[in-house]
Amino acid sequence: MKSLAIAFCLLMSFCFTVVAQDSTGYLRTSQYINAIDQLTMGTNMVYNFTTTANTVGTPYLYDGWAYMWLDSLDNKPVQKSVIYEANLDLQKNQLIIKGGNGKAFAPEIYNVQALHFKKGDEMRFFVRAYLNGSMKFVEQLSSTGKYTLLKDVAILYSKADYVDKGMIQTGKLYNEFRRKYTYYLVQNDKATKVVLKRKNILAAFDNDPQAAETAKKFMIANNGFDEVVLAQAVNAINMETTTK
Repeated sequence: MKSLAIAFCLLMSFCFTVVAQDSTGYLRTSQYINAIDQLTMGTNMVYNFTTTANTVGTPYLYDGWAYMWLDSLDNKPVQKSVIYEANLDLQKNQLIIKGGNGKAFAPEIYNVQALHFKKGDEMRFFVRAYLNGSMKFVEQLSSTGKYTLLKDVAILYSKADYVDKGMIQTGKLYNEFRRKYTYYLVQNDKATKVVLKRKNILAAFDNDPQAAETAKKFMIANNGFDEVVLAQAVNAINMETTTK
């Protein structure tokens, strides 16, 4: 496993169980004006999320707009965020804010440390982290605690390469956006890259026998790991640590 130094911008008040904003009221128009109004000062552009013909997949987090709140700005919790319709360009790691007249904004967000989206009943949390030589927004899959589970996504684009040689056909007929995920387990500002396999994940807890035992129980109960099971295991480990 590979350990990486990480500048992990995450406030202790930011976690899945306690969100600074009232996300259940996301359809209401917030009357609070705060520093995040600067988000609408970015590059103005026309935006839609439909892919070109003969293309499958998307480089965006959502197929359309979702609701977005900021959780941390200038290293301080945002007590009451203005609610935006927004999306995330995963390929460029760029936040997109919906404007009027079919326009959108790609704001500068260097001073934002944490934000979250809601679409339907699903909420997704993102934090700014320094990984592999670059600062980017990555998804936070677990609660905040002794360990934090992050998911980074790379967008891979491949062009149609179908070739018909009579009796032999190769390649595909369409362009494609594909997503490649990389997972990191963060402890004490260091990130360890993990893959969703028993041996690799348990090795990440080599110096923490109780955490390894908890992770093993989740693996056995679910016949292996996927990202949901791993996030549940990390949440359980964090809860055990805080209740001691």
